[in-house]
Amino acid sequence: MATTANKPVYLYNTLTRTKELFKPLHAPKVGIYSCGPTVYKDIHIGNLRTFTTTDWIRRMLEYNGYDVYLVRNITDVGHLHEDDDARGGEDKLEHEARTTGISAYEIAARYTKQYLQDSDEMNILPPQMVPKATEHIPEMIAITKKLIENGLAYVSDGNVYYAVNQFPGYGALSGNTIDNLRAGGHGRAQMEVAEDKQNPEDFALWKNGDQSRQMNWESPWGVGFPGWHIECSAMATKYLGEQFDIHTGGIDLVFPHHEDEIAQSQGATGKKPVQYWVHNEFLDFGNSKMSRSVGNVLLLSSLKERGIEPMAYRYLLLTAHYRSKLNFTDESVAGAQNALNNLRADIAELPVTDAPTSWSAEAQRTREAFHDAINNDLDLPIAISITREAARSHKIEPAERRHLILDFDRVLGLRLDTVKPKAPVTISEEVQELVRQRDAARTGRNWKESDRLRDLLKDMGFEVRDTPKGTQLV
Repeated sequence: MATTANKPVYLYNTLTRTKELFKPLHAPKVGIYSCGPTVYKDIHIGNLRTFTTTDWIRRMLEYNGYDVYLVRNITDVGHLHEDDDARGGEDKLEHEARTTGISAYEIAARYTKQYLQDSDEMNILPPQMVPKATEHIPEMIAITKKLIENGLAYVSDGNVYYAVNQFPGYGALSGNTIDNLRAGGHGRAQMEVAEDKQNPEDFALWKNGDQSRQMNWESPWGVGFPGWHIECSAMATKYLGEQFDIHTGGIDLVFPHHEDEIAQSQGATGKKPVQYWVHNEFLDFGNSKMSRSVGNVLLLSSLKERGIEPMAYRYLLLTAHYRSKLNFTDESVAGAQNALNNLRADIAELPVTDAPTSWSAEAQRTREAFHDAINNDLDLPIAISITREAARSHKIEPAERRHLILDFDRVLGLRLDTVKPKAPVTISEEVQELVRQRDAARTGRNWKESDRLRDLLKDMGFEVRDTPKGTQLV
């Protein structure tokens, strides 16, 4: 089948605050690093918006012919409750282990399994690499040693801190420069509090681990565990190299996590690590973002209990641009379920045939519009609108319409290829006679008889529709 000509791809780069033409370092290969979950509890549907956004970026690039290599890590150590004084900066896995009596490793394994299941139900394509933080401690230690050698980090009482004032570019991604942080900027509250730091903006690369911890490792600075930020620098560098194309994540990771990743990776290699930083906005629930700290999380399993399919939630996410906040309500997700059901019903009406060798002029025009939308900073609201219109377009033959929708679904990921065509209705002579009698009753304005025949046909398994051409059975 003829393909759409190569088109330019544009992505909004958080680092430059502009929409830029995408130029991969080693086309047609594209390397993407996606910050994965911290597996101390079930991920919620706000987290799933982030992972689904990365999935759409990947699918869009593959639709354009790129060879994508995606790395999404598992954070199973080192992510502290830095914004919760009551927990004193405790590791999230260790905190869960201490409060439940289950080992930190068992907790990580349990919620990793659930995360992978949720991702599959959302039709998120599996990454090519899923590294775990606990399996990359040597790489983290190596980068930390390099940063000390480069004069960008220092040791204090078994802890190792990054000296932020030694990295001139700090704050370029988030706007949280040292001056802004010291002046009480919005990122100040997210800085780790520790008495042995030289400056309040410095952040931990390695933490001294006390004997109460389950997760500790030997290091040149004593027994301890890695800081959260160094983990992603180590794993991204190992699997994608010192420089790669795209780094994704939720907008909440811009500071401090991604800002600190840049300082670490560039500080160790002297090279700009990421070419395009792409961040999705929050999923709002009520009047605030969905988060555990607010206590308003909703799980995918909760949606299923309400009769909402994971694919319906995916459809809902399609209706808002990834850089726009999306307010989740019962009404909005129910509407998405209905819209998905309608789209499936439209596809079920279309016959299954062999793929055409080329697109008709109208199908090609529609495909070009879809392609332009997804390439324009992943404008999926326009793309799903085009898809819905195409499913009912009488300008395109029904058989070709099905192939066109399935072509679009390579990006949308709604599993529309699983929709089976509607079985043809077999109408016996007896049923046809009842239809003729009902049409005659309607012509004679004998509504009582018309209703009786409609109910009889319904009892025989037919839905009756009145059309200008007479009774139609479905």
